Amino acid sequence: MQISVVIGAYNQRSVLETTLKSFINQSLLVSEYEIIVVDSSSTDGTDRMIEELKPPYRLNYLRVENQGKSAARNFGIQQAKYPIILLTDADMEATPTLLEEHRKAHENQLFSAFEGMTINPDKTPYIKQKLKRLQKLAFSYFLTGNLSIGKKLLIQAGLFDEAFSGYGWEDIELGYRLHQMKIPLYYLPSAVNFHNHPVTAVDMLKRKYEMGKSAAYFYQKHPNFEIKMFLGMNPIAMGIYHLLKKLPRLLKIIKNQYILEEYNYRLGLIEGLNALTR
Repeated sequence: MQISVVIGAYNQRSVLETTLKSFINQSLLVSEYEIIVVDSSSTDGTDRMIEELKPPYRLNYLRVENQGKSAARNFGIQQAKYPIILLTDADMEATPTLLEEHRKAHENQLFSAFEGMTINPDKTPYIKQKLKRLQKLAFSYFLTGNLSIGKKLLIQAGLFDEAFSGYGWEDIELGYRLHQMKIPLYYLPSAVNFHNHPVTAVDMLKRKYEMGKSAAYFYQKHPNFEIKMFLGMNPIAMGIYHLLKKLPRLLKIIKNQYILEEYNYRLGLIEGLNALTR
């Protein structure tokens, strides 16, 4: 069984080069996988880097108009030659057995998805919870920096929703649709990659705001109690947000990063909900 790796990229030449080189020394034969890079019209010389790289594996470089991450991934999935898709990012460096571990998992459970282990820049795993190998996961773990699933299943689910224009939730929303289709998601800690993208505190606040706006669209698509609670729209959290909103001087002196992130998230959420109801 062969595997297609789909990577969306935009102005990430340096980290993308590291990622592509990490796929050279995979434990699989080069005939058993391909790498598809969908470049959303980068202006940093990504095309020249790809041209000069000349890896031993099949590298399909597709340069497209910038229509967002979801659109890039969907195009890559549609172009994939092989039945198993590994979804990852331009800044995710693969360990030598990453593809082999994902492929082995699908040999016994073809109609399933598998979430690997991603290591953050601070050397801690992205998934903090202590989970067992092949433990069944909730849809909220459908994180596409290190996730494999059958191409046919992705197409049956409708692929990524390209209406998600900002940061966040497009992967988990797809995971929710697969969950509704009764497609199981399992933890695969033996499939490891490394995230080479440190995020500053200021950038995280901006990211949380964008996540909030994306959450509003997520809820519009699935307006049920489960999703409402999952997206943090509970009375306590929303009450704290509205209190801080009324006390701008208090908000200015708060230094706790978590509180600021939660505030920014709900700021984006409220603005997103208001925009959708106009």
